[in-house]
Amino acid sequence: MALRGFTAAAVVGVAAGTINLSIEDCGDSSTHGHVSGISPSTVPQGTSVLVSGSGQLDTAVSDGSFEVKVKALGVTLQSCSGDLCGASKCALPGGTGSVDFRGVSCPLEAGDVTLGFDVAISSAVPSSLARLEIDISSTGSAGNLLCAKIRTSPGLASGDDESKYEEWKTAFGSNGGEQEFQVFQSNLRLIEQMQANDPSATYSHMTPFANISPEDFKTRNGYRATAGATQAPLLDVSNMASSYDWRDHGAVNPIKDQGQCGSCWAFSTVANIEGVGQVETGKLISLSEQQLVDCDSSDGGCNGGLPSNAFQYMIDQGMGLESESAYPYKARDASCSQVASQEQAFITGWHQISTDETQIAASLQQYGPLSIGINANTFQFYSGGVSDPLICNPAALDHGVAIVGFGTADGKDYWTIRNSWGSSWGEAGYIRMIRGKGACGLNTDVTTATGISTQMSVQV
Repeated sequence: MALRGFTAAAVVGVAAGTINLSIEDCGDSSTHGHVSGISPSTVPQGTSVLVSGSGQLDTAVSDGSFEVKVKALGVTLQSCSGDLCGASKCALPGGTGSVDFRGVSCPLEAGDVTLGFDVAISSAVPSSLARLEIDISSTGSAGNLLCAKIRTSPGLASGDDESKYEEWKTAFGSNGGEQEFQVFQSNLRLIEQMQANDPSATYSHMTPFANISPEDFKTRNGYRATAGATQAPLLDVSNMASSYDWRDHGAVNPIKDQGQCGSCWAFSTVANIEGVGQVETGKLISLSEQQLVDCDSSDGGCNGGLPSNAFQYMIDQGMGLESESAYPYKARDASCSQVASQEQAFITGWHQISTDETQIAASLQQYGPLSIGINANTFQFYSGGVSDPLICNPAALDHGVAIVGFGTADGKDYWTIRNSWGSSWGEAGYIRMIRGKGACGLNTDVTTATGISTQMSVQV
């Protein structure tokens, strides 16, 4: 249970107000201590407060140490460690406060345990620290003593949360209920933080996913990074255009919607094959993502996959893709029901593109829309503009999409990226991401199918 009170200090809001605390036990059967509560659950900023954590031990403890990792949007900002049986002090990131752990009297008997922390929080701190996740672990000679996750959020300050919720329900529909409203309110605070950190984009509650917690929303993503691929040859970039968009050249179909299925990899794969197929053959066909979800045994259907796996599977099996109308999307795993006579698009190879973003732009012009992996942690509430997020781990790729163009707006170079969350999301189904920074890892796993041929299906 050590460091449960660390959350109060670790999260400091945008302005003087309160910080809400919640805690989740992540221990297993080998963990001797389990958390059950924290008090108070709301802490004022600009004060020093005693925060008490409570829990239970199933064995006596004579010694121990703790380790804390403070994270924002998946990136570790601060680490801290100390002796469970002695007093210790941890400074917080950016001079935003401190926490004094009072320690426990060892040996500690099995049973109910309370730990105390003196928490000092600044009254005015960066908004990027207003919502954090704190991973806490403690070990000793008795074994694993604790595993806990603490989440912090700024106290609700907006007086029009309910009106925003009603506005959202009118636009998108809802089952209603207090729990959904609470999630919506929490997301409003996250949207405020994201907007403050990324002013060149617009983040809004008027997106179709504003009633879903970020943790639950991640289940829609299903991307696995490429390994061991052969690099495509480097291209001459001397005559590269300053902007290009395959939507203007007939190589992009209308936006599709993957629904509540982690099949983004299939939509990324198909968007690439559709687009490159049009470039190579002159025919734009809407192809079946469901066929890949059902039939590609090298990937995981609604549980995730990888475009390069799908490319290789199609080549190895000699499988072509059927049209969307012949094999329609169901947003769930189903039995493979492909019909060889209905297959219309075939590929003979695939390349991985350089991580150099100038080469990616040249490859986009050369081949057509490109399949990419990206860390989508800023996507959920994106509404428009050029996204240039302050915090976005480039190594945490979790979503498959397709680059269809590039350009410049208000001095910012950007990529135009096709998503698979329907046309009511983002800029009519697209997002513009900053170009030239490797933002969110978008340049680290870029692939394309090659050698595409199409044929008319045989009617039987």
